[in-house]
Amino acid sequence: MNTKIAAAYIGIHPEVLRRWARQSGKHAWLPKPIRVGKEFRWDINALETALANLDDQPQEHDDETG
Repeated sequence: MNTKIAAAYIGIHPEVLRRWARQSGKHAWLPKPIRVGKEFRWDINALETALANLDDQPQEHDDETG
């Protein structure tokens, strides 16, 4: 699925998902998307698995300052 649909599916804004993808070191749990032209394509099964695994870990905060 594209970023907009994948983000809606997991309940976040598309720009948050894009930011997480750009900050892969900070969000190592996030599966890597496949780039198709200018867009990313996400494997929804991989996203679901990654999110399910997060339930067993402390929550990350996506706060940006400055």
